[in-house]
Amino acid sequence: MKVSKTAYLRTAGLALITATALVAGACSSDSGSENAEGSSGTASESGAFPVSIPSALGTAEIPEEPQRVVTLGWGAEDAALALGVVPIAVQDMSSDSGSDDGLLPWSRETLEELDPDAEPTLLKASSKEIPFEQIAELAPDLVLATHSGLTQEQYDKLAEIAPTVAYPERRWATSWEDQITIAGEALGRSDQAEELISSTNESIAKVKSEHPEFEGKNVAFGSATEAGSFNFYFDTDPRMKLLASLGFTIDPLAQQLREGGDPTKFAGPVSMELLPTYQPDVLLAWYLAPDMQRDVENHPLFKELKAVKTNSYIGLTDPPLVFASSSPNVLNIPWMLAELTPKLSEAANNVPQD
Repeated sequence: MKVSKTAYLRTAGLALITATALVAGACSSDSGSENAEGSSGTASESGAFPVSIPSALGTAEIPEEPQRVVTLGWGAEDAALALGVVPIAVQDMSSDSGSDDGLLPWSRETLEELDPDAEPTLLKASSKEIPFEQIAELAPDLVLATHSGLTQEQYDKLAEIAPTVAYPERRWATSWEDQITIAGEALGRSDQAEELISSTNESIAKVKSEHPEFEGKNVAFGSATEAGSFNFYFDTDPRMKLLASLGFTIDPLAQQLREGGDPTKFAGPVSMELLPTYQPDVLLAWYLAPDMQRDVENHPLFKELKAVKTNSYIGLTDPPLVFASSSPNVLNIPWMLAELTPKLSEAANNVPQD
């Protein structure tokens, strides 16, 4: 599949990431089907195994380099691919990619670079449902779910099938740095993971230095997933941390909502009546459905928001961009920065000067 936006994948940041992945994959064997071995080959670092990796749900004991890797949740497949490992099965991302092949554009691009013939099995999985029997039939030797919504019960069932690496603290709250660091440990490629973190941070720092208009601007990130309310993401959410690393100041509401809400969540709902009490300089938001976006954007109280009135509001509707900005990782950050930075720059420049 060729996506119209794949040209963005050839930015300098992604070139660094892909180059690192290709070095790791050069000695790999063919993979990607239910009957094939994974592509980890002999690329792992000497002395990397055995390794024990703790998580919020349990500790994965990995005796030797994994050859058949299954990924669940968001971003685990990207972490593996960035490290040069082609999973035998990945979570089907059709609803997030806007395509029918189950992979997001940057994932597809890197997969084709590593192994043009590979086609990982697509798993119809979600926070509510995991295809345990299908995963067991694939006979994996590792399940990566570092940024996911696994429950303890789901984790325990997966751990009976293969060593399973879950999130370090809370569901859906793993930073992009932790995602690649943990994957590097599980796959025996910690040095490569550090290189990827370094190159990604360089890409982020470059954008920050080129856009001083971000500095000091309060930013909030929201979404609408049900009628009558608007969600704001907490300051601890990965998408908010990324915006902060670009130079923005996280609006105080993000911390207030977290401290006054459910500590197991990553966002808090705000009724439309209370929406005007939150006035960030720059507001980003994504929507579950077009009609929900229309309802929110046409609401008179939403129209009164400072960011909306000054054209400092960014409504995100493109599925890959919604995903990349919501769940940043080393593979999609360069793609996302190429897409989102111009929108952020325009919004920040529209904020009235005091």
